[in-house]
Amino acid sequence: MRLSRLVVLGCCLVLLIPVSAMALDTFFASPRAMGMGGANVVSVRDTSAQYYNPAAFGFFAQRDAEGQRLAADNSDMGKKRWGVDISAAGGYRLHGEFGDYIDDLADIDLDQLEAGINSESDLQDLVKLVGALAGIDKPSTGLTADANAGFGVRVGNFGVGVRGYGQAAAWVADLDSTNLGFSADLTQINSEIALVNVSGNDNEIMALTAGQQAQLTVAGFSSDAIQKLDYLIRTNGISAGDLQAAVDLLETVATSSGTTSNLDDNTTTVVLTGFGVGEIPFTYGYAINNHIAVGANLKVMQGRVYGNQVLVFDDESGELLSETTENYNDSTNFGIDLGVLARYNRFAFGLVGRNLNAPKFDGFSKDVMLSNGETSTVIAKDVRIDPQVTAGVAYFPWDTVTVEVNVDLTENKTVFRDYKTQNLSLGLEWDALRFLALRGGIYKNMAESDVGLVYTAGLGLNLWAARLDVAGVFSKDKYTYDGEEIPQETRVAVALSVDF
Repeated sequence: MRLSRLVVLGCCLVLLIPVSAMALDTFFASPRAMGMGGANVVSVRDTSAQYYNPAAFGFFAQRDAEGQRLAADNSDMGKKRWGVDISAAGGYRLHGEFGDYIDDLADIDLDQLEAGINSESDLQDLVKLVGALAGIDKPSTGLTADANAGFGVRVGNFGVGVRGYGQAAAWVADLDSTNLGFSADLTQINSEIALVNVSGNDNEIMALTAGQQAQLTVAGFSSDAIQKLDYLIRTNGISAGDLQAAVDLLETVATSSGTTSNLDDNTTTVVLTGFGVGEIPFTYGYAINNHIAVGANLKVMQGRVYGNQVLVFDDESGELLSETTENYNDSTNFGIDLGVLARYNRFAFGLVGRNLNAPKFDGFSKDVMLSNGETSTVIAKDVRIDPQVTAGVAYFPWDTVTVEVNVDLTENKTVFRDYKTQNLSLGLEWDALRFLALRGGIYKNMAESDVGLVYTAGLGLNLWAARLDVAGVFSKDKYTYDGEEIPQETRVAVALSVDF
């Protein structure tokens, strides 16, 4: 399926950033955390603590005077003296029917359609054109893809890593509702439509209201054309919410046909934006006593701000984000993270603040040449990574079971326009028989309402000193794409770890 390429393309953003990392949105920095709904601020126990809570480093390799496990060591972190982890994750979030709209538009042969309605396929394309343009212009319609990768080494209470996080988004910012005309005038178009045999046509008008029928009649469409358009509107699934906008666009088609406002001059533009930031975190954790630890990261960060514009008729959705990386600007800064962990028998609490110094990275302005030969100015604004604060509490009813709840105390910006995340997460892990860890979770973005509950699942295989972890995310809400139902939000992650 074409949309599945978005996950791969999102991952490419990280690979294209020179050992990059970022912290705009909330990321899943390990498959263990992903499998637990993202709730890992308290129970994290590997080098992903550089992201989730650096205070965990204070409890590594901590034992009592006899070298035994401490009563408050719910996660048995005292046995961990050194380790290495490598991980990668990627996914997408659909905002509205953006992917379907883009693919419908990309599949239309504008030159053929502009020449006239010579077949049922041409009439289908006309309906798809106005339906897609009617829906794609909504501020809430777009696409986000993200990816992250990391490599970390820990020795005792110290850690160092190379971590990369990237996110890209696409949306239509400039709908050209003027250049929609055919070469011929509407009289000829009506004659051409009259000769088209529409398969399965029931000769009924059930979608268009009386007012909308009158609007198209005044614009010049014949009654036969209006009926056939109504049938194709129904069979192509144009929603009631998009119907009036589609009718308005059909009116523009009628009034602009036979003029110089032709389809092949249409300049509807997709804005592509992205951000990646690469960091090398140096981590230290200190246990104040057996119950409380603090930790910090000092990070060298290289940020890369991306921006581009393309004509909407040029690309399929799976190819759009690949063009995000064509224009960018690099800049360097540093970041500071702080964390605290408090653990007691069967319970633990954590708090982490990321990028507390709000590092800023430079944007750019550049003229780009569109495929139609016109020049457009891309303006990629400076990116400031605002501080993120997340709190968590965990309960350990048995040594093999962990239940954790996390909540973002801040709203976190994303690269999609005016879109924020603030997750409430719940996760469960059962370390069955000590060699197979089963994980499940759920999270909800409290800052937005477009995506409902998101479910997570994962597992870990312990093979002596090595551990393989995998996880996946899928939203409750789904969209129909390419004839199949797909989750509105999906992510996957994998990691390989070595512990001693």
